[in-house]
Amino acid sequence: MHNRMIGGGALRLATAIKGAKMAELTITNLRKSFGTFEALKDISIAVEDGEFICLLGGSGCGKTTLLRLIAGLETHNSGDILLGGQDLTQIPCHKRNIGMVFQSLALFPHLNVGDNIAYGMRLRGTPAKEADTEVARLLDMVGLTGLGKRAASALSGGQRQRVAIARALALQPQIFLMDEPFSALDAALRDQMQEEVKRIQRNLGVTTVFVTHDQREAMALADRIVVMNGGMIEQAGAPDVLYSRPATRFVATFIGINNILERDGQRPIAVRPEAITLDTKGDGLTGQILRQRRLGALLEREIKVGGQTLHQSEIAGNGPSFEDGATVTLSWSDDKAWALPA
Repeated sequence: MHNRMIGGGALRLATAIKGAKMAELTITNLRKSFGTFEALKDISIAVEDGEFICLLGGSGCGKTTLLRLIAGLETHNSGDILLGGQDLTQIPCHKRNIGMVFQSLALFPHLNVGDNIAYGMRLRGTPAKEADTEVARLLDMVGLTGLGKRAASALSGGQRQRVAIARALALQPQIFLMDEPFSALDAALRDQMQEEVKRIQRNLGVTTVFVTHDQREAMALADRIVVMNGGMIEQAGAPDVLYSRPATRFVATFIGINNILERDGQRPIAVRPEAITLDTKGDGLTGQILRQRRLGALLEREIKVGGQTLHQSEIAGNGPSFEDGATVTLSWSDDKAWALPA
């Protein structure tokens, strides 16, 4: 096995986050091309030990490619991938201490639940009694106590997800990777599984990288979200930072609903719908209410301002009532608006 010393840039990146604490996963200047298509363009990021990060972006942004490079399922063109300070470049996929849950789950249909979970341990030569004890512990952890002998094909969608998670964790991986594992589940079950994964990750303290295209899922799960676009990282930060202070126009429009106000060639101004208040008097920006709709406790409005349609929202009953077509004045506090690059 070929091992290299950590390069100066990688080491600085690994120690930069949260003081001097060493990162568990460090990616530096990573590039990946498929023929003439450059899927990843100079990606650098450090993931702290025990951190839960979400790679978030639309189809083709590079998030799954990045995950597959970490797992060793693809090879990169240039750059470094370090896990616990160890260079993964020359380590094959099956020898990396990584647990992964695929979108398809990839359970073995001919094996029962317990044998699916124990499969990796048995390949590593774990004694049968020790493997059985670990399987029982994992079944309890994922809420499937007593189902070890059940056929994997007889499980519900949520139960199969839990088996896939337990199987990935059975080898006590150094890092846990998940590639859109809940995309095929209905909304209620998806919410439940998100809570389960967060609980398990917190209890184990395992470093986790989770790929999703669902901003709501990323906001619910992540300690830090990495927003990707066109093979590059647009912004990485805590969910509340990305929501309240997006660094680019793409992030501002991708994370939730945002109003982007153009200012005659100056930098655009972004304001969230819930930051806008309406009145029928006062100076400032005026517009005409085009549409109003009640969504449970929330009241949403579309307002025509010049050539733009802006969005405003509030808890129903917290502000004055207006008829459709009414002319209103829009205002917001300075700390609720921010400038974006042109």
